[in-house]
Amino acid sequence: MRKPENVVTFYLSLRPSMQRGNPDAIRADFHQVAETIAGVPGVESVALLEGALPMHGDAEDPFWIEGQPKPGSDNDKPWALWSEVEPNYLKVMGIPLLRGRFFSDMDNRHSAHVAVIDESFAAQYFPNEDPIGKRIVDDYVGPTEVVGVIGHVKQWGLDDKVAIRAQMYFPLAQIRDKAVLRVAKGVAVVVRSHGAPAGTIGSIRAAVTQMNSEQVISDVLTMNEIISTSLADRRLLMILLIVFAVVALLLAGMGIYGVLSYLVGQRIPEVGIRVAFGAQQRGILRLILGEGMRMIMVGVVTGLVAALGLTRLMTKLLYGVSASDPATFAGVAIVLTGVAVAACYAPARRAMRVDPMVALHYE
Repeated sequence: MRKPENVVTFYLSLRPSMQRGNPDAIRADFHQVAETIAGVPGVESVALLEGALPMHGDAEDPFWIEGQPKPGSDNDKPWALWSEVEPNYLKVMGIPLLRGRFFSDMDNRHSAHVAVIDESFAAQYFPNEDPIGKRIVDDYVGPTEVVGVIGHVKQWGLDDKVAIRAQMYFPLAQIRDKAVLRVAKGVAVVVRSHGAPAGTIGSIRAAVTQMNSEQVISDVLTMNEIISTSLADRRLLMILLIVFAVVALLLAGMGIYGVLSYLVGQRIPEVGIRVAFGAQQRGILRLILGEGMRMIMVGVVTGLVAALGLTRLMTKLLYGVSASDPATFAGVAIVLTGVAVAACYAPARRAMRVDPMVALHYE
């Protein structure tokens, strides 16, 4: 998908009188609404949608492949997400067409029923054959011919790790008359604007109201807001983990400083003797830091091994990076080592400045 910054979604209810009208009049009203919104300055493209709006609710239907034995019940049939959309839907959402074609204005209630599937559907149900020209049967839509394959949309969030991932699309213009009356009560509208959608939505409201003041726009959301909401729980968990990690890092630094300070205090007489016999300050600094670094390396290696063993617990919280990402592990190791070295440096500096006469009388 293209970047979602300029996409806004909302629900549109037709005027009450139209909701009780005949299906053809409702279809004409939908077409007029889409044309009105498309004419608003700043609007690049617009499409109406019924069904599964990405990351914002879902709609699922059972189906089967024509030519195969029909399953006995819906529980035995495969299920897929479904959406009924207009021809501009791919342009608005930035979804690539991979094979065949998408819907056009020619796909209407007078033409043969067609469907478009996504790449997950094609891989799962047509793994070794070309799905173009195959027919799928949906009890709600009826038999339809597959005319195209498009890119997969992450319906359930950015990781999209769920059982039902296959998606099928049908032309909104081909829905049955009974369904048209239901859709008139509320249909989703997706709009791509040339700039930030916040300014465009006000113009869209004004244009729709001018067309008919009874039509209602509600649930206005940008795609960025939808994505942000889908990540809310994960973001909270990550913030808590970051807070705990920072606290743990500070405690680790304080602990290293305390241990090194105690060890240096225990070795002050030894340091005094070394200095009295001509040891240089740099040598004392290397001695103390070397002992600290040995402890640090043992701790870092042990921590990395333990972290690798626990990566499976983090898999569901991550997106765009694996739980065992080498760069992440290297970065964490460097940060921890840096904090530990900083904690070692103060006691080491104190040791190299020991006065031999004071050290020899130190108890």
